[in-house]
Amino acid sequence: MTFEIVKREAADFGGLVLPRMELGSSAHATDLMKFTRERIHQRGIGDLTTVYVAVPGLGWSAVVGYRCAGLDELAIGDVLVRVPAGYFAKFLPDGRSSDPIEDVWIQAEIAEKEGRIERAFTEEVESLRAPNSVELFISLA
Repeated sequence: MTFEIVKREAADFGGLVLPRMELGSSAHATDLMKFTRERIHQRGIGDLTTVYVAVPGLGWSAVVGYRCAGLDELAIGDVLVRVPAGYFAKFLPDGRSSDPIEDVWIQAEIAEKEGRIERAFTEEVESLRAPNSVELFISLA
Protein backbone atom coordinates (compact mmCIF):
# COMPACT_ATOMS: atom_id res chain seq x y z
CA MET A 1 0.00 0.00 0.00
CA THR A 2 1.28 3.39 -0.94
CA PHE A 3 -0.35 6.74 -0.50
CA GLU A 4 0.81 10.30 -0.40
CA ILE A 5 -0.25 13.27 1.69
CA VAL A 6 -1.44 16.10 -0.52
CA LYS A 7 -2.85 19.56 0.07
CA ARG A 8 -5.96 20.26 -1.95
CA GLU A 9 -7.43 23.66 -2.65
CA ALA A 10 -11.13 24.24 -2.00
CA ALA A 11 -13.29 22.90 -4.82
CA ASP A 12 -16.97 22.87 -5.76
CA PHE A 13 -18.80 19.81 -7.06
CA GLY A 14 -22.30 19.51 -8.44
CA GLY A 15 -24.45 16.44 -8.79
CA LEU A 16 -27.16 14.19 -7.43
CA VAL A 17 -27.49 13.34 -3.73
CA LEU A 18 -27.64 9.82 -2.33
CA PRO A 19 -28.53 10.07 1.38
CA ARG A 20 -27.45 7.63 4.08
CA MET A 21 -24.69 5.90 2.14
CA GLU A 22 -22.26 3.47 3.69
CA LEU A 23 -18.70 4.69 3.52
CA GLY A 24 -16.14 2.17 2.37
CA SER A 25 -15.18 -0.41 -0.21
CA SER A 26 -18.72 -1.66 -0.94
CA ALA A 27 -20.57 1.68 -1.34
CA HIS A 28 -19.79 2.00 -5.04
CA ALA A 29 -21.32 -1.37 -5.86
CA THR A 30 -24.89 -0.68 -4.70
CA ASP A 31 -27.62 -0.63 -7.34
CA LEU A 32 -28.55 2.95 -6.45
CA MET A 33 -24.94 4.14 -6.85
CA LYS A 34 -24.59 2.36 -10.21
CA PHE A 35 -27.90 3.81 -11.42
CA THR A 36 -26.92 7.34 -10.36
CA ARG A 37 -23.51 7.11 -12.02
CA GLU A 38 -25.17 5.96 -15.24
CA ARG A 39 -27.49 9.01 -15.16
CA ILE A 40 -24.51 11.34 -14.75
CA HIS A 41 -22.59 9.60 -17.56
CA GLN A 42 -25.63 9.97 -19.84
CA ARG A 43 -25.24 13.74 -19.50
CA GLY A 44 -21.88 13.43 -21.25
CA ILE A 45 -19.78 13.81 -18.11
CA GLY A 46 -16.65 11.68 -18.44
CA ASP A 47 -14.74 12.48 -15.24
CA LEU A 48 -17.06 11.47 -12.43
CA THR A 49 -16.56 12.55 -8.83
CA THR A 50 -18.30 11.27 -5.74
CA VAL A 51 -18.02 13.42 -2.64
CA TYR A 52 -18.97 11.71 0.62
CA VAL A 53 -20.17 14.19 3.22
CA ALA A 54 -20.66 13.44 6.93
CA VAL A 55 -24.16 14.37 8.10
CA PRO A 56 -24.38 14.55 11.92
CA GLY A 57 -26.91 12.08 13.24
CA LEU A 58 -27.54 10.50 9.84
CA GLY A 59 -24.21 9.08 8.70
CA TRP A 60 -22.91 9.83 5.22
CA SER A 61 -24.45 11.26 2.08
CA ALA A 62 -22.87 11.04 -1.35
CA VAL A 63 -22.97 13.67 -4.08
CA VAL A 64 -22.33 11.92 -7.39
CA GLY A 65 -21.38 14.32 -10.13
CA TYR A 66 -18.73 16.60 -11.49
CA ARG A 67 -16.35 19.39 -10.60
CA CYS A 68 -17.75 22.84 -11.30
CA ALA A 69 -16.60 26.43 -10.88
CA GLY A 70 -19.68 27.50 -8.95
CA LEU A 71 -23.41 28.00 -9.24
CA ASP A 72 -23.25 29.16 -12.86
CA GLU A 73 -22.05 25.72 -13.98
CA LEU A 74 -24.54 23.78 -11.87
CA ALA A 75 -27.17 21.82 -13.82
CA ILE A 76 -30.80 22.49 -12.90
CA GLY A 77 -31.86 20.13 -10.11
CA ASP A 78 -28.31 19.37 -8.96
CA VAL A 79 -26.87 20.28 -5.58
CA LEU A 80 -23.57 22.04 -4.93
CA VAL A 81 -21.11 20.83 -2.33
CA ARG A 82 -17.86 22.57 -1.44
CA VAL A 83 -14.86 20.57 -0.30
CA PRO A 84 -12.73 22.95 1.78
CA ALA A 85 -8.98 23.19 1.37
CA GLY A 86 -7.04 20.78 3.50
CA TYR A 87 -4.73 17.82 3.73
CA PHE A 88 -5.77 14.49 2.29
CA ALA A 89 -4.28 11.02 1.93
CA LYS A 90 -4.34 10.22 -1.79
CA PHE A 91 -4.76 6.56 -2.72
CA LEU A 92 -4.35 4.96 -6.16
CA PRO A 93 -5.15 1.33 -7.06
CA ASP A 94 -2.31 -1.08 -6.31
CA GLY A 95 -3.82 -4.42 -7.28
CA ARG A 96 -5.45 -5.46 -3.98
CA SER A 97 -8.69 -5.97 -5.86
CA SER A 98 -9.69 -6.39 -9.49
CA ASP A 99 -12.11 -3.49 -8.93
CA PRO A 100 -10.07 -0.26 -8.77
CA ILE A 101 -12.65 1.58 -6.62
CA GLU A 102 -12.79 -1.23 -4.09
CA ASP A 103 -8.98 -1.35 -4.18
CA VAL A 104 -8.47 2.26 -3.02
CA TRP A 105 -11.10 2.04 -0.27
CA ILE A 106 -9.53 -1.17 1.08
CA GLN A 107 -6.17 0.61 1.20
CA ALA A 108 -7.69 3.55 3.10
CA GLU A 109 -9.35 1.21 5.61
CA ILE A 110 -6.07 -0.65 6.19
CA ALA A 111 -4.08 2.60 6.54
CA GLU A 112 -6.53 3.84 9.16
CA LYS A 113 -6.58 0.51 11.01
CA GLU A 114 -2.77 0.43 11.10
CA GLY A 115 -2.63 4.02 12.39
CA ARG A 116 -0.83 5.33 9.32
CA ILE A 117 -3.51 7.99 8.80
CA GLU A 118 -5.90 9.76 11.13
CA ARG A 119 -9.14 10.46 9.33
CA ALA A 120 -11.01 13.70 9.91
CA PHE A 121 -14.28 12.13 8.76
CA THR A 122 -15.24 15.22 6.81
CA GLU A 123 -15.43 15.24 3.01
CA GLU A 124 -13.94 12.24 1.20
CA VAL A 125 -13.47 12.55 -2.58
CA GLU A 126 -13.47 9.67 -5.06
CA SER A 127 -12.53 10.64 -8.64
CA LEU A 128 -13.11 8.33 -11.61
CA ARG A 129 -11.54 9.01 -14.95
CA ALA A 130 -12.22 6.80 -17.94
CA PRO A 131 -11.59 4.00 -18.38
CA ASN A 132 -10.34 2.75 -14.98
CA SER A 133 -8.35 5.53 -13.37
CA VAL A 134 -9.35 6.12 -9.73
CA GLU A 135 -8.09 8.50 -7.07
CA LEU A 136 -9.39 8.51 -3.52
CA PHE A 137 -8.76 11.47 -1.23
CA ILE A 138 -9.34 10.80 2.50
CA SER A 139 -9.60 13.91 4.70
CA LEU A 140 -7.00 14.01 7.44
CA ALA A 141 -7.29 15.31 11.01
